[in-house]
Amino acid sequence: MQTEPHLTVDLQAPPAQRWRFDGAQTRQARTLLDAYERDLGLARTAADLLVDTLDAMLPADLRAEHEAVAAALAVPRRQVLLASGYYDAMKAVLGCSAFAVDHGDGVLHGRNLDWWTADGLLRSATMVTRFVGAPAGEFTTVGWPGFLGVFSAVAKGRFAVTLNSVLSDESPQVALPVVLLLRQVLATAPDFAAAVATLAATPMPCDCLLLVTGIRRGERVVVERTPGRHALRHAAGPLVVTNDYRQLGASGGGTASDSPIAATSCGRYDALQAELGQAPPRELAACLRPLAQPAVRMTVTVQHMAFHAQSGAYAVQLPEPA
Repeated sequence: MQTEPHLTVDLQAPPAQRWRFDGAQTRQARTLLDAYERDLGLARTAADLLVDTLDAMLPADLRAEHEAVAAALAVPRRQVLLASGYYDAMKAVLGCSAFAVDHGDGVLHGRNLDWWTADGLLRSATMVTRFVGAPAGEFTTVGWPGFLGVFSAVAKGRFAVTLNSVLSDESPQVALPVVLLLRQVLATAPDFAAAVATLAATPMPCDCLLLVTGIRRGERVVVERTPGRHALRHAAGPLVVTNDYRQLGASGGGTASDSPIAATSCGRYDALQAELGQAPPRELAACLRPLAQPAVRMTVTVQHMAFHAQSGAYAVQLPEPA
């Protein structure tokens, strides 16, 4: 279980001074960036077009940061950009299960990240990064070296957010990659309500499900998104999200029925609902138990984690290879 960040990134520092990787992190980052590019499987012309599109979406500060990380790792800048656009292009290969339950006067937020890589590299390269110097306050992410976006994070005293994949039949849009939008929201949103409002209203390049939890009981919602639509899903009891729309439905432009991840989505959803209904976790570490049960954990699960936005506490557990 991780208790300390591996890296601290000061957003007040110039982009070239923010990311300081050690030797092992540098090697892991290079291997991961190569893997992302291979997974995308794009011809050079198509890859260049995607890179140009991503580059045009980036604010100047983030563009400079991508350039600085590429220089620090001695890799082509396109690889760092492609990593930021990976989810938008390849979301069908990601699974993920998450839940939120009220706890005392706050909320506990649990989450599995399910994503295949050769030799379990995403598991072994897991990196916790603490971002300081953001306009709205610090936040902590669970990710990997060389990846500048956010899949899972907690902003102390504000909110936590995790990203799950889903598919609709709505056409993609040209917009800032979801993982970079999440980072912007973590840096700028002052509270749970502001984060939810931004994530609901901002145009998205693709479909996603976002579990957002705040610092008070009841501050928990799934923001169901297509590129141009949204719905907010609440629950009186445990709030669970896997990889299908449950609020948008057909009005959201489709379902995840054609996705390879859909085969297990309902089973994982039902298993979490049953477990949490019988034995809801009473502390942060207890959130990891339902995530590790065989009906929820997948063979591609690389991270179990839990967040408590009120205190900023987090727990990360790396499952044994399946």
